[in-house]
Amino acid sequence: MLSKGKNTVLSSISSGSIIASLKGVLHKHFNAWLTRRIPQASRQQINHRNIFIIPTRFGVGLLMFMLLLFLLGTNYQNNVIILISYLLVSFFIVVLHHSFFNLSGLQFQAKNSLQGFVDSTLYFPLVITSKKVRFTISFSFDQARVKTEQVLDHSVEENKPSKGKPSKSALSKTTLAQLDIGENNIRIPYRVCQRGQYPLDRVLIISEFGFGLFKTWTRLDFAQQVTAYPKPIANAWTDKQQNLAIEVAENNLESYQDSFQPGQDEFHQLQHYQLGEPLSRVAWKHVAQGQGWLTKQYQQALSGKLQLDFEHLPNGTLEQRLSWLSYAIKDCSTKQIAFSLKLPNQVVEYDHSAQHTLKCLTALARY
Repeated sequence: MLSKGKNTVLSSISSGSIIASLKGVLHKHFNAWLTRRIPQASRQQINHRNIFIIPTRFGVGLLMFMLLLFLLGTNYQNNVIILISYLLVSFFIVVLHHSFFNLSGLQFQAKNSLQGFVDSTLYFPLVITSKKVRFTISFSFDQARVKTEQVLDHSVEENKPSKGKPSKSALSKTTLAQLDIGENNIRIPYRVCQRGQYPLDRVLIISEFGFGLFKTWTRLDFAQQVTAYPKPIANAWTDKQQNLAIEVAENNLESYQDSFQPGQDEFHQLQHYQLGEPLSRVAWKHVAQGQGWLTKQYQQALSGKLQLDFEHLPNGTLEQRLSWLSYAIKDCSTKQIAFSLKLPNQVVEYDHSAQHTLKCLTALARY
């Protein structure tokens, strides 16, 4: 019995991997054809070259019903039934044209690429220009492709019965019930699933306007990129690893917490006036209120410096170590601590600006 169960699981896994590989090959050829048919550009316009129309299940059912009516009418020589079938065919063709013109002529413009952490949902801004009112249009990203390795890793889990949870492969989309004349700004959700810097997927635009008989769709590539930073994960070290990390940090860390020295940055306190102090620091409001001569004292924040070294991290996979660095960079940026990043192929010097944080996160995404 156990051997039969194992054979069943192995056969299901092998058949699932074969189907997944075939789908991957077909998807690759289809994408190559789409690239030739609809080249990438930041500005796109829908026309007869990039619109695809297929009947829905309801449309196919109506088509079969019309064929059945025509056959019955010709078989029994009933002109009324034949006339009804002709009227339905005319209605079918008119709805086909309405479905086409509901998308034809739309203009799109994309300006911004996407930047964010893995396992987060980003929103891609898109400007749509229309010369007439459109109806029932949905926008989503073509994120259906999955790498063969991922399919093989999850093939056993896919065979398990679901417990009512929504599928993670379901595409999040933005649906417009009505698209007004002029410029319309929308935001399309995009789920970041993989670290790196890679081209943004094609936007899938679908409309079933016109009695739900046809699905009119297109896939547009707006020539934008995704910069996916590693997911920030706090480092859960063991005691031994943590003690080792503290020893390493003591050699590299000058001061993790902020200290202060006299300066010109922030107001600190009021002190009694001393001869020789500049009059510009005198608190004249307090003098006018009879509280005596007081001067304003300021302080300047001195942030500590922290070196984030890839080689000094505890043992772990590449993605784990990059996630630890991502968390440390985000934490240093929040606490305004100057830090440097040292990777095997790149060194980013000390700084604590927002541009420095983005530069370090981008370096992690490209590594």
